[in-house]
Amino acid sequence: MMNFNEYNQPAKTLVMHYAKQLNSEIARSIVSGNSYLDSKEEAESLAYFFWEMTDQAVDDEKDCKMIEGISDIQSWLEKALHIFRGYFKKQGYQQEWSEGYDKYHSE
Repeated sequence: MMNFNEYNQPAKTLVMHYAKQLNSEIARSIVSGNSYLDSKEEAESLAYFFWEMTDQAVDDEKDCKMIEGISDIQSWLEKALHIFRGYFKKQGYQQEWSEGYDKYHSE
């Protein structure tokens, strides 16, 4: 399970919002604690989602959008970045996380 503690709930809220918006079932399932990364393919998919979410969030922040009452999107995404990175490392998919940014931006 990803470690969204009581202080990081706005980060979790943002991730779940974008998981729904971007139709990422793997993100919804893992962030909600219903599943874990089970394969390299899932890790690659989740890493791709993270960077896709980041781009969407940057656009939303430029447009001064509030997401479920959250206006400081960038700071909560930075917290989500650390949570995702730690989760990938703990699950043994650090390489897939490291390569995810390059794969997303090469498409």
